[in-house]
Amino acid sequence: EASKAGSELLWGTYRPNLYFGTRPQLPNSLLSGLMWFGLDQLNWQSIRHSCELGDNLDEYGYSRHNGRDFGEQSMRDNDHGVEIKSQFIKVPGENGGSWVVRFSGKTMSDNEEGVSLVYYFGLEGNGTMAMNVGKGSAKIVGKTDDLGLFSVRIVPSAKNRFPIVAKPLHAIPGLSSVGQKISGIALKVPKTDVWRAKDILQKEMYTTARAKASAIVEHVGKDAPMSGSVLFSLNNDGLKQRDRNMFFTQMIVRGEFSFDVVYECSDKNASIDRNDIDKMTSERRDEFDRRFEYTFGLESKGFSEEQIGMAQNALSSLIGGIGYFHGSGLVSKDPKPEYSQNQAIPDPKLSQPYSLFATTPSRPFFPRGFLWDEGFHQLVLGQWDSGLSLDIIRSWIGTMDANGWIAREQILGEEARSKVPQEFQVQYPNFANPPTLLFAVEKIAEVYKSQSLSRVADSFAQLEGEDDGRNLESAVGDEAKELDTTDDVMAELAEYTARLLGYFQKSQIGSSKAFQEHDGDSPAMRGYRWRGRTLDHTLTSGIDDYPRARPPSTSELHVDLFAWVTYMVSLNAKLPLPLSANSSSDGGCQDTERVSEMEAQLEDHLVALDKLHWNSEKNMYCDVTVQMRDDYDELEDDDDTAYERVFVCHKGYVSLFPMLLGLVPPESEKLGHILDMIESPDELWTDYGLRSLSKSDEYYGKDENYWRGPIWLNINYLVLSSLRRNYFSVEGPYQQQVQRIYSRLRENLISNVFAQYQASRFFWEQYNPETGEGQRTHPFTGWTTLIVPIMAEQY
Repeated sequence: EASKAGSELLWGTYRPNLYFGTRPQLPNSLLSGLMWFGLDQLNWQSIRHSCELGDNLDEYGYSRHNGRDFGEQSMRDNDHGVEIKSQFIKVPGENGGSWVVRFSGKTMSDNEEGVSLVYYFGLEGNGTMAMNVGKGSAKIVGKTDDLGLFSVRIVPSAKNRFPIVAKPLHAIPGLSSVGQKISGIALKVPKTDVWRAKDILQKEMYTTARAKASAIVEHVGKDAPMSGSVLFSLNNDGLKQRDRNMFFTQMIVRGEFSFDVVYECSDKNASIDRNDIDKMTSERRDEFDRRFEYTFGLESKGFSEEQIGMAQNALSSLIGGIGYFHGSGLVSKDPKPEYSQNQAIPDPKLSQPYSLFATTPSRPFFPRGFLWDEGFHQLVLGQWDSGLSLDIIRSWIGTMDANGWIAREQILGEEARSKVPQEFQVQYPNFANPPTLLFAVEKIAEVYKSQSLSRVADSFAQLEGEDDGRNLESAVGDEAKELDTTDDVMAELAEYTARLLGYFQKSQIGSSKAFQEHDGDSPAMRGYRWRGRTLDHTLTSGIDDYPRARPPSTSELHVDLFAWVTYMVSLNAKLPLPLSANSSSDGGCQDTERVSEMEAQLEDHLVALDKLHWNSEKNMYCDVTVQMRDDYDELEDDDDTAYERVFVCHKGYVSLFPMLLGLVPPESEKLGHILDMIESPDELWTDYGLRSLSKSDEYYGKDENYWRGPIWLNINYLVLSSLRRNYFSVEGPYQQQVQRIYSRLRENLISNVFAQYQASRFFWEQYNPETGEGQRTHPFTGWTTLIVPIMAEQY
């Protein structure tokens, strides 16, 4: 962790579960965050702090965030009668540099009581802090081993107005802070409870509000006005105590307001002048807009200003969802028994604490790392900032165990566990997840190849005296300058890919019961099966309630998983020699042998894919299960021949996976059948995107209806990406149909996501296949932000 202390990425808005919060990429360090609440006598019970669906905010999300030194967002809370804007700016320097956030806004016209704005700092680890509150500002000074000396100023605008308070209340003893522009309290709390800042403040305010109410009644009488700005103001308690590790500052305002929080490291070159904030904000806003157009080119493609604003919000809110997490997770050392197994396993234990730098799918509902989501996130982030994206990818790789397993859901620490039902907290080593991070690895490999080709071309040009000054920028794009694609990094990524493939081929292999004599000796004919199935769910597949075999069986085989493994084999054949083999003196020979082996495996898998999973009667790829033969005679027949494979066919996302991952040849009749399924309104086609399950399926729209019809952006993106990359420009019998589907589907997705964004100001987890309306979790700024590369046609 110490090496990160000088990184420009050390500090950031890395507490995405909060409406606004900062922390460094360090465990047990300094946390900060914003809270607010309206000052009637009920709103103090619903303090805004962590993003919650139940808060019913009318709008929140980043309009611009570059991931490094600038981010601004707007929050509109009608229930508490306030609009707030945050502008976050960082200045490079020692120990992560300095930063400032300016909060500005106004209370709404019907909010006569005003609003309480609270900003706090809490120290989870060792160190010292002290705070002083004056009439016009508060100042904190502190020191930790990781951050060194630091100071914080919280400065409200001189123009802020305190709500009107009845004159009799001003003279009551103990209410001296009433009318002050800023006040605060200092507390000593357990280091492990700093994240509970809202509960701590609420408890403190409840105690003091009761005492204030009693004092008001005693001095003024029972009919005295009980103003929220009086009852819930902080009294500057505890400031003189030296052992405090949590500091709350409060500004009570009505009308327009602003205040600055300025964190400064000890580096004098990183000091921040508050008079420069507006200028710095304007410069970085303009820089963001220029870079956004350079990266995605939406204006040049003819998109409107409103559509470009939506796309900027999508990218920025994805970046605003990046978090740093540290703590222990509940991990079982033993595989979880499946539905046909009754043996007990030991209770899971908390792992050793570890860290993860990750992008979250949804700040209110999924504020933690999800392996299946992360790969899609990096398809967007990697276009914008490949260096930042690589940091996140390598952080995930760092969590891989010796067997090649990564927990599919990263629930680290008590704060993360507080958001997750207990039955979903334990991670099991036999539970895999789609290896979507390999999408990003493949993109990085393409950049690496481009760089290598560019270097070779430059060498020839120099030998021939024709060096025309070409460089990395012109060869692979300006954004690639940030991407470290050295040989060692590529070898590291190749190592990850190889270990991941090994894990899948060992842990998700199909049952021998599904293997038949005529299958030959190819290991691929064993097929693959997601572990972790229940009657109605295969959570490990990522496509939770999509129909599978009923009843579940340990002998079923899953076509989407087979496609994922085949894709991994294909990618392994393209990557350089893994790190573990790269140090060998005969590395070149080993690489040739490895590529030959992978290519042979790939051919075996492509043959087995069609043999196992293509149903020639229904012309689609299907799951497979086994059933006892109708003519089986237990007295005469061998047990090994008692079962036969049968198809489990449900048209929808699962049946598309071989095409999605580029495993179906452009000239294959199978592609034609898949395209017909996609384009049929009776199957997957809608005016808003592709349904997850065919409208003709018996399970369409039934029960939980999570992946049984609703439209999901991630799979629609994969359809567009595969059509464009694998089939669009290839002459053949289906080229025109591919081009037609691609153009219409892209247009439908952009049109609907934009319409729903305009109507609600949110991005949604999924979209209704009948109406196009956004539904379920919002804002969902994980893979729904794939609308940006869809608009840019960058796949």
